[in-house]
Amino acid sequence: MAAPVPPADPGERAKQERRRQILGAAKAVFAEAGYHGASIHAIIERAQIARGTFYLYFESKAAVFDSILDQAMAELRSRIRRIDVVDPGAPAPQVQLREQVVATLEYVVRDRALATILLSAGHTPEAEASERLEQFFTETRDLLKRAMETGMEIGLLRPCQPDLVAAAMLGMIRGVIEFVVQQGDDAKVDDVVSEMLHVALRGVLKT
Repeated sequence: MAAPVPPADPGERAKQERRRQILGAAKAVFAEAGYHGASIHAIIERAQIARGTFYLYFESKAAVFDSILDQAMAELRSRIRRIDVVDPGAPAPQVQLREQVVATLEYVVRDRALATILLSAGHTPEAEASERLEQFFTETRDLLKRAMETGMEIGLLRPCQPDLVAAAMLGMIRGVIEFVVQQGDDAKVDDVVSEMLHVALRGVLKT
C-alpha cells in the first residue's frame, strides 16, 4: 500500500494530525471503557485538547466512534486486492491470498485498541454502537463474499456458496482476533494465519 501523499498546506497537515490525535485517543478510551463508559471528557483528556477543539472535528461521541470504524474499513479494503493471474511474474494465487490475509489480520491485531473495540460487538448495551459494529462486520462479510466469487472466477476456488463461506470465515476471523489478542505478544500472526487458512479454505481451495 502506497503511503498517502501529505497535503502541501501546513495548516491542512496540522488539521489532519490533530484529527489523528483525537481518533487515537478516542480509540484508547473506547477500548478501555467500552462505548457506554466512554465520554467526550475522557477523550479530550487523553488527547490533551480543549473541548472546543474536539467539536471542531467531531459533533458527538457517536461521530468519532463511526470515524474509527470507517478508517478501519478503509484500511481493510486497501489490503484486499484482486488476485493477479495475468502477470507471469506475479506470485502464485495461493501465495497472494495468504499475503493479503496476513496483512489484514496483522493490521487488526497489532492495533490492540481497535481489536478490543471490534470484539465488543454483541456485548455493548448501546444500540447505536452495537448497530455500527454489526454494520462493520456486514461490510467485512461482503468483502469476503466478493473475494470468494473472484476466487471461483479465476479457478482458485471450487464452486461454493460464497455468502455461506464468507459468513463462516468471518466467524473464524473474529475468533482468531480474540485468540491473538488474548495471547498477546506470544501469538505469532503468521503461524495463526497459516493454521486458519488451512482450516478455513481446505474445503474450497482447488487442489
